[in-house]
Amino acid sequence: MNNNTDDLKKIYSDIKIPDALNDTINNSIIKGENYMKKNNKSKKKIINSFISVAAAVGIFTLSINISPSFANSLEGVPVLGTLVNILQFNNGSSQGGKITDGIDVNFISLDQKKDSDIITINFDGFNKENQEIAPSFNVDYKEAPFTMTFSISGARGLSASKYFEELKKSEYIQDIYELMTLDDSAQRFNIVFNQPIDFKIEEYKNPAYIKIQISKNTEKVSEQKIYSIRTGSYEKGEEFALLEEMLFEIEDLRILKDSNETYLYELGQYNSDKEAQEKLKEYKDTFNNSIDIYVEERTMDKVPQSIK
Repeated sequence: MNNNTDDLKKIYSDIKIPDALNDTINNSIIKGENYMKKNNKSKKKIINSFISVAAAVGIFTLSINISPSFANSLEGVPVLGTLVNILQFNNGSSQGGKITDGIDVNFISLDQKKDSDIITINFDGFNKENQEIAPSFNVDYKEAPFTMTFSISGARGLSASKYFEELKKSEYIQDIYELMTLDDSAQRFNIVFNQPIDFKIEEYKNPAYIKIQISKNTEKVSEQKIYSIRTGSYEKGEEFALLEEMLFEIEDLRILKDSNETYLYELGQYNSDKEAQEKLKEYKDTFNNSIDIYVEERTMDKVPQSIK
């Protein structure tokens, strides 16, 4: 979405004010004056109320007409929209949206609240038109580390990646990065959280966007150990992408970025080293030792280490 302050000013200046609004305001003022004559104690409260409303309108008007940065920021904020779905998760996975094509994941924003943060993912349709319904998408939440993976079908672009750095200002977010895929009609990315979280995800239409509310989960223990079966570390490239096709049928497969900014596939996690080693042997037999895979011990809040 191209930021255009002039267009936003025009939209603002074209807003139609109902003819009856002035009469309503004047009548309210007259009623307020009459009431103040009867009850002088309420006079200050009523005056302050009128001042507050006027000040709010004035500040908003000046902000749009004087501050380009404020006006530009409003362009990225969706209007209310209509709630379509509150995602229900089964074994950490859920989905929503409808089959579409040619979508751009064009904007992603962060709204920091007192006890939670809100992430909003927006979409553009053909020719940068307002997208009315969300494209088909999957969300997978897994732990150790705490990641939320978004897989968006029918999306040809991920312009929102330029906003990834802004999301790292959240007290809950450690990293966010795009995932490589050989499918040119799908976009994927990981959000990595630095602590256990609670979350609620909502899907909206008219316009289409996904709203994720995250907050702290105080019940989970981030120091708990797990035993991960994983590949070695790779740079982004064809070799790494083709490896996913070999591992495609593994149910718990996920892509992670390691401590050295390279990438790996995790095949699963286990509560004991013995259990992990037994599964590792099974995988090696399945792939005839053609893939280098390992057992890595780490705590819930740690990203994998680099293994070359």
